[in-house]
Amino acid sequence: MSKKKSDITAKITCILIAIFLWSFVMSEVDPIRTKQYNVKVALNNISALDRQSLVVMEPQEVTVNIEVSGKKSDLHRFLSSNINAFVDLSGYSEGQVKIPVMTSLIGQTSGVSITDVRPREILFTLDRLVTKEMPLIINTTGELPENYVLGDLTSKSKSVLISGPRTWVNEVNKVIASVDLSERTSTTTEAFGTVIIDDEGKEVRGVSKEPNSVDITIPVLRTVSLPIELITANELPPNFSITNINITPSAIKVKGNSNIANLQKINTVEVDINSLLGKSALEVELNFPEGVELLNPDEKVIIKYDIEETTSKAFTLSVRDLNIRDLDNKLTLTEDDLGQLVKINLRGYKSVLDDLSNEDLNVTLDLSNAVEGNNSVEVIVEEIKGVKVESINPQKLSLKIISF
Repeated sequence: MSKKKSDITAKITCILIAIFLWSFVMSEVDPIRTKQYNVKVALNNISALDRQSLVVMEPQEVTVNIEVSGKKSDLHRFLSSNINAFVDLSGYSEGQVKIPVMTSLIGQTSGVSITDVRPREILFTLDRLVTKEMPLIINTTGELPENYVLGDLTSKSKSVLISGPRTWVNEVNKVIASVDLSERTSTTTEAFGTVIIDDEGKEVRGVSKEPNSVDITIPVLRTVSLPIELITANELPPNFSITNINITPSAIKVKGNSNIANLQKINTVEVDINSLLGKSALEVELNFPEGVELLNPDEKVIIKYDIEETTSKAFTLSVRDLNIRDLDNKLTLTEDDLGQLVKINLRGYKSVLDDLSNEDLNVTLDLSNAVEGNNSVEVIVEEIKGVKVESINPQKLSLKIISF
């Protein structure tokens, strides 16, 4: 072998030995290592969900454990921010879906590489965004002062539009606005916030509403109790009259604005008195002033009455039948005077007069001032309910008083 060939062989051998030694030293001095990172997963293509009216319900925030491998010197300079972990949300529909986690390294030119991702898929729940119209319910708290009542609460906003994920919207039981009635004595219109609640009365979060507040008119009315007065028109036929009128109730509670305190009574609607014939009771309507109405709209007003025929009846009594009062016990009337007759004409209800007899009449002669001799004494007829005296003949008696 020539000297030139030996030199070449020796050089190649030295190079190989040098490479081997360099590799050995490097493997011992700068070894391969692995490292674990917990990395937040980015949600890419959210706009794709928006176009389908979808929203991520859960999980709201995702992290994965990522293992990287590389030389010790390279890993020493490596940061978790060099790892890009993400999911692509495009192309999915409503429901639960598993989406793979995609990874890449950014800002790295060294030999560091991703060797493991856990978990490799994330279970997402996607829900559709929906809108639903709900009736507005007005609740009240507190109590009005005494002698005040609440009218019908009203709002121009009859309903509220709620929007959000279908799952949360389906939890909504009602939309309410609460009005505190304490210390209110007049009608007002005020703005009140609306609240979305579920079946358990808890507020539902994550659902938007429109409008957020509503104007509510709160009519506060004064109440008073007023007597009822029967108003009639026309007249009954001759010799008939209405008696024993009873109005039930005799007074009634009404409500209205503050001016109601100035009212003294409530009249009935005018009743044709001839419509009462042949009956004993009648339901009547009330004639309310403007802005006044019944506190209890179902309350009825009934009048009960009697219609009596009026007639006349004559009674004839002798002085002997009369009640002679306060005559001195030493004086007496003559037998002729005791036989004198008194004719009394009474007028009144036929039912009363038919039951009257001479014995029912209390006719009196007051002789407390009588003296012996001739006396003029007035005939006094005691009052009878429902009857009046038309005439007494004679009105005065001429009596001769004698002593025993």
